[in-house]
Amino acid sequence: MKIAVTYENGEVFPHFGHTKQFKIYETADGKITGEQIADTAGSGHGALAGMLSAYKVDALICGGIGAGIT
Repeated sequence: MKIAVTYENGEVFPHFGHTKQFKIYETADGKITGEQIADTAGSGHGALAGMLSAYKVDALICGGIGAGIT
């Protein structure tokens, strides 16, 4: 399973659409098996959803998602 977290300076960034990075964790059997940081290149809500799909992310942890994601 891959889990993405909106990320900045080692913490969950408070807003999905404004995050500059995601930290992506790979897990298996309840343990972290890998991690990477992915830059968003300034993309907004819709592009970020596509980016996470391209990374084959299964779940997202973030501080908040505004109306722009719909």
